[in-house]
Amino acid sequence: MKTKDYKIILKIIGVFCALYLFLVGINGLSMGIKLLGGDFAKAVITTTSNPLTALFIGILSTTLFQSSSTTTSLIVGMVSGGALTLSGAIPMIMGANIGTTVTNTIISIGYVNRDKEFQRAFSASTVHDFFNMLSVLILFPLEIAFGFIEKVATGLGMLLFGTVSADQVFNSPIKKVIKWGAKQLEAISFDNTTFLIIISVLLTFGMLYGIVKLLRSLVLSRVEHFFDKYIFTTPIRAILFGILLTILVQSSSITTSTVVPLAGAGVLTLRQIYPFTIGANIGTTVTALLASLTLNVTALVAAFSHLIFNICGILIIYANPLLKDIPLRVAEYVANISIQNKFIPIIYLLIIFFALPLIIIFLGS
Repeated sequence: MKTKDYKIILKIIGVFCALYLFLVGINGLSMGIKLLGGDFAKAVITTTSNPLTALFIGILSTTLFQSSSTTTSLIVGMVSGGALTLSGAIPMIMGANIGTTVTNTIISIGYVNRDKEFQRAFSASTVHDFFNMLSVLILFPLEIAFGFIEKVATGLGMLLFGTVSADQVFNSPIKKVIKWGAKQLEAISFDNTTFLIIISVLLTFGMLYGIVKLLRSLVLSRVEHFFDKYIFTTPIRAILFGILLTILVQSSSITTSTVVPLAGAGVLTLRQIYPFTIGANIGTTVTALLASLTLNVTALVAAFSHLIFNICGILIIYANPLLKDIPLRVAEYVANISIQNKFIPIIYLLIIFFALPLIIIFLGS
């Protein structure tokens, strides 16, 4: 066996080890929140009782973590532990969809000194931004008014499990092994609940980062050269590949960032990239769904809400001829004016992903 083959085997083993520790971290977080009791839960729920504030908490936290998978997994853990209600979690999940697009935008700014490449790269990165923003603009008011995402997610939970309760748990050998790992976390935290939560969060971040790095080296290096020839020939194929690749690398930020250089080089067009990015929105929900399966039915319903939100966004916008081209046109317009003033992308980045969320959170607190 060649050295290269050994490296691949070690990376695959590393992925499974990191996945196990990631799930242990989520369980440790849920356990820590339960141990903190009602006062902590009340404080978090009060902070996110304003849906608009919760939305921008989701944007800012995902911008800082640069991973909606991390944010939504933590949200699912908090719902499981009783620190967040489902109605409080849904706006945060919507915000996470916007925050995750920051990575693409940062990468595209690297082309700022080459006008044509920058125009193509910046429009390719921001089409994801504007699709997710339009989804939130449409679905956030509807959710506040009617709570339909919460109702559909809860209904799906009821259909599958009969009842939706934080006390209703999944029984499986995998869960027992993960629960054992969470108990070891509790032991090394010296029975300090705050320390347990900190260790769990750090473990979750670290392991998800490790999974992304390992899977990226295993998967993306083998598929980049086949994008234009095999994958982007039809929108449906691009959507499906966006879903699959994001499931494989556990990060929509990574998969969508991968196509930005290809857009800059002129290998892919904006219309080819657009369906791929919305497919990544679906794929990124798998991490939270996976984490929820080791918790309880309430956590799974919270994960369902993320999936339902993204499916609704595709049906309402991409499948609608009246709205489908709006993200494309806005992305092209912003890219065109950004060539004339190179400060616009930086101002856009700072306002949308940092300044506006901080202001809204400060005013809402």
